[in-house]
Amino acid sequence: MPKYFKIIALALLLNGSVFAQDTLKSYANKIPMNIGACVDSNFYQNNQAYITVLNREFNTVVCQNEMKADALEPTQGVFTFTTADKLVAYAQQNNMKIRGHTLVWYNQNPSWLANGNWTRTTLLAAMKEHISGVLGHYKGKIFEWDVVNEAFDDSGAGARRSCFWQNVIGDDYVDSAFTYAHQADPAALLFYNDYSTCTINAKSTAIYTMIKALLANRVPINGIGFQSHQQVSDSSASLYANMKVNFDRFAALGIKLSITELDVRMLLPSTQTQLNAQAYVYKVFMQLALAEPSCRTFMMWGFTDKYSWIPSTFPGQGAALIYDENYQPKPAYTALFDVLKTPLAVAPPPFAGPSVAAHGAARLSFDNLSNSVVVRGGKTAHPVHLEMFDLRGSKIAEAYVPGDCRVPVSSFGVAQGTYILRAEGNGAMMRMHTTK
Repeated sequence: MPKYFKIIALALLLNGSVFAQDTLKSYANKIPMNIGACVDSNFYQNNQAYITVLNREFNTVVCQNEMKADALEPTQGVFTFTTADKLVAYAQQNNMKIRGHTLVWYNQNPSWLANGNWTRTTLLAAMKEHISGVLGHYKGKIFEWDVVNEAFDDSGAGARRSCFWQNVIGDDYVDSAFTYAHQADPAALLFYNDYSTCTINAKSTAIYTMIKALLANRVPINGIGFQSHQQVSDSSASLYANMKVNFDRFAALGIKLSITELDVRMLLPSTQTQLNAQAYVYKVFMQLALAEPSCRTFMMWGFTDKYSWIPSTFPGQGAALIYDENYQPKPAYTALFDVLKTPLAVAPPPFAGPSVAAHGAARLSFDNLSNSVVVRGGKTAHPVHLEMFDLRGSKIAEAYVPGDCRVPVSSFGVAQGTYILRAEGNGAMMRMHTTK
């Protein structure tokens, strides 16, 4: 029998109001989106103001330092889980998810590991023992793990970072880490995590090439984490056009994408202009995440400027998070809130990159008489990439069609239900329901 599509009108609720019962978490849960922040020592010291905001606004948490190697295995073969376990227990009690960070890193290692007299065989054994001990302890409790962190340097050439893992074992220390992690917890999602990778550059391309090779060799890697430590000067359309193309190429590998450590720093003292620019950066990151179905984890590296890592690492800079030092929401909070509140109505920004130039400003509508999706406004000389998603964000169908055309619904081959249709390139979306 023929299928009919009905467009469901979407209200544009962009007044920026935040009602008492509405939170980032309440809207993220509807998508669903894992939204959260790293947790620092204030949680463990029972800072109630800190904990109140954490529980009210976020559905996901990650330890800032308490799951790194120096914290969990200070003496070889002797694990200390007590502090990290407090956050895991809290998350479970409050129906929050937990990310794990991080298993294999060049930094924050105990002296026995960083300064050991290793051979390839003995260091691989120590790596396996650490990973097996940590994931064995948390098996079934942590849904995403940063298995390998920052394996590439900042030379601008996409080279591997010189560290004891790399120098003793070689490139395949990454392969081994993911293999050991999967053996220890087959259900956990395993990520490679790094910074300065959101755009297409030598570093992100080297990581792309590595992940592609890992997948070809059947190494159990599930995703990439984009740390996303940004500056207010990053608020340019060309930057985000580059990000969109970069996100798309990683997603095309069939892996998951997570924004893992987002913050947006500025020179101090902050100004209203800087705060507005910061809000724009946060807004576009969330829009990019929502526009990419494989990206459903959005983590910030803290949430209040009162306890941010930025001032001690970048002297003269700070104010990088969505709450100020008095736990008051900043424009960045409102920007995230508005995007989450109307995720389908708030289109991604008008990218100036290749996808827009090729596709034009495509518009979507539905013709009940011909049972067709109508595409208008695209450049007829170039195809428009149509993508269909279910309400869980999984892509279920796609097609390349002319810039101005009618697409019979039968060509999508979908069952009865509600779906999202997107014209990639300019963010045109519509929500529709098919009935017999």
